[in-house]
Amino acid sequence: MARPHEPHDHPTSIPILTRDKLGMVVAITLVAVAAVSWAASYYLMPMMMGDPSMSGMGGVASLVSSSLSPIPVAFFVLVWVVGMVAMMFPAMIPVMTFYNKVASKAEPNPAVARVLGTPLFLLGYLLAYAILGMLAYLSISVAMSAASLLPFPALLAAFVPPLLLILAGAYQFSPLKSRALSHCVSPVGFFALHSERGLSGSVRMGLSHGKYCVACCWAYMLVMLAVAAMSLPFMAIVAGIIAAEKVVVRGASWFTKFIGVGFVLLGVGAFFFPNILLSL
Repeated sequence: MARPHEPHDHPTSIPILTRDKLGMVVAITLVAVAAVSWAASYYLMPMMMGDPSMSGMGGVASLVSSSLSPIPVAFFVLVWVVGMVAMMFPAMIPVMTFYNKVASKAEPNPAVARVLGTPLFLLGYLLAYAILGMLAYLSISVAMSAASLLPFPALLAAFVPPLLLILAGAYQFSPLKSRALSHCVSPVGFFALHSERGLSGSVRMGLSHGKYCVACCWAYMLVMLAVAAMSLPFMAIVAGIIAAEKVVVRGASWFTKFIGVGFVLLGVGAFFFPNILLSL
């Protein structure tokens, strides 16, 4: 015979409310930091752009110096990382919510893991993008130096953006893109494979997730940098695509391929109508 319910039979109402509040705090915090980073990008980008009217490869020339001295490289990486915070943090809400609600419970002191482990996780995540930024600066600097030795650098600059768009579109169909995206959209799967304890473990987990995210999104960043010269409107478009891909459709193959086809068509169109890229 079923016994009557007693008050202590319903212990979940308060914890559920607490978990909901925790998720809301995580989401609001990430969105707020992203908003501040968008504002910072608005003021930092003109400082990095020699001529704000330039776009495409001309804009890249003002973003990247041929010098590899620490100051221009460090400033570029700073602006790059701030841009990544603005673009990527909203898409990190599911991962960081899972970390705070579930993964932190494996720590000896979950409260400390949430307060200190969360920013350390994000620090490791951004380290992966800082490395990507340094590699991007180095690659473009070397390419610019090599292009200056060619007889027709202007003609080369006209063909590079369309080729990069086609490359980015083709990557959307690759198995590597699919594997990396699957790790990005499944917090349960990621933490099942990469869960580590301790504050240093938080950094390593963030770096691991950042590597998957870079593998998933490097083609977007390549287009944003080399084609649109990190223009704020195009950054916002890419941020929306990434958030939709990771959070809304959660890695749906049709969406990834749809974006790939769009990049390829835009690249092919740019071969015949180069002015199409001036609006980016």
